[in-house]
Amino acid sequence: MIKLAQPQAQRLVLLLAGAVRSVLLYPGSHPAVVQQFAHLGSHVTELLRAYPEVRIGIIDGVLFCENHLFFTPTAAEEELAALLTNRHVEAVAFRAGLTPLELERFVELLTRRELLGEQLVAEVKRAGIAAISVELCGSGATEDHSQGDDEYDPGTTYREALDVVTGLFSEVEKGRIPSSDKLRGVVDRMATMIMQDRATLLGLAMIKDYDNYTFYHSVNVGILSMSLGAAAGLQRDELGELGMAGFLHDVGKTRVEITILNKPGRLSSDEYERMKRHSEEGARIVGEMPGVGERIARAVLGHHIRFDRAGYPESARALAFDRFCDIIAVADCYDAITTLRVYKSPLNPKDALLKLRSLAGSHLDSGLVQAFTEMMGRYPVGTLVRLDTNEVAVVFRPDPNGGERPVVKVVADPAGRLLDPAHMKNLARETGTRIVSVVDPLMTAIDVNRYLG
Repeated sequence: MIKLAQPQAQRLVLLLAGAVRSVLLYPGSHPAVVQQFAHLGSHVTELLRAYPEVRIGIIDGVLFCENHLFFTPTAAEEELAALLTNRHVEAVAFRAGLTPLELERFVELLTRRELLGEQLVAEVKRAGIAAISVELCGSGATEDHSQGDDEYDPGTTYREALDVVTGLFSEVEKGRIPSSDKLRGVVDRMATMIMQDRATLLGLAMIKDYDNYTFYHSVNVGILSMSLGAAAGLQRDELGELGMAGFLHDVGKTRVEITILNKPGRLSSDEYERMKRHSEEGARIVGEMPGVGERIARAVLGHHIRFDRAGYPESARALAFDRFCDIIAVADCYDAITTLRVYKSPLNPKDALLKLRSLAGSHLDSGLVQAFTEMMGRYPVGTLVRLDTNEVAVVFRPDPNGGERPVVKVVADPAGRLLDPAHMKNLARETGTRIVSVVDPLMTAIDVNRYLG
């Protein structure tokens, strides 16, 4: 066993955990993935210049990196330990000669849920990754993954949801009526997770992608709708139906010209009338999808009808709409106003809640806005804040008590230097630290998305 300095060992563990998390959340070409692997590859290369081999693994249930045991692991370290355990991996050894491409390929294999024990070893060998060896615990059994692997379900499920929505919208664009089976499976998993912990997907629902707005927006609205539905007291079966409606609420935009969707300025009267028809188009599409009920189609039709029923489509104002429409309207509005678009800058999450309140009673249901505000907390997930230590942090999970002490990721030190990796602080436990102000990400060049996975 070699003797690494403690900062070297901790940095390797955190960078490896971050690489795993980025692969679970984003496609391989995403800047967050590329950047994470660049940092990990650089650090591993530096270590292997000094040592012939570096090992990370689990001993007696405790994560280790060479001579260092992580008895009080951070959230990221706990996730890495859980992943190794559930893949039946006792240790991973990185050896001299390891290339960045081999390292990246190994992490991708490690995140594949079906590769357990000997199956993982075989795939590493098949990929020609000679400079990494995988040591298995016990017999290296390959039985189904245990419930502990559920820690990885949020990121995996979010990415699957994006893939499903992208494929479904593509089918509609080609004039086909898609199956709802894959979407139903993803939504059902999310509904179960949200019933267990309403905050579990909130961070993911704040991930934005300027170039793929419609797909990310659809998934985020689905998540926010289900989270709000749970907060409002809906039961498990209703959450699944609500989630389907949230994911599909904008499917009618596949029938709107791209020049209108991406127009940088104000729409003309004719263009606005064309845009408004997406609700009716969407309800028509959803109504033809097998396995999708009338309640979902009706929610898609009415998601712009407004709480005071003065919205559109005008022809539907006299119809009976249930709370699905009002819940989706709150989620749709929140995600839209917190996202950068070609025609407007985003509001920070805290200001977005103030905007929702200003719309309560007319555009939005006042009771649901109140429930949404309480669910998100005084500093919603995704808010960039300054602590009284002068550190800058991203809110990662809301204060469970609805107060001003959420869980945050500290991303910049008191001198303004970005931290790599960021580290967690639970302000509810660190009573000496508090939030003093909200910071505008656009003024700091901090990519909040990077820290929400």
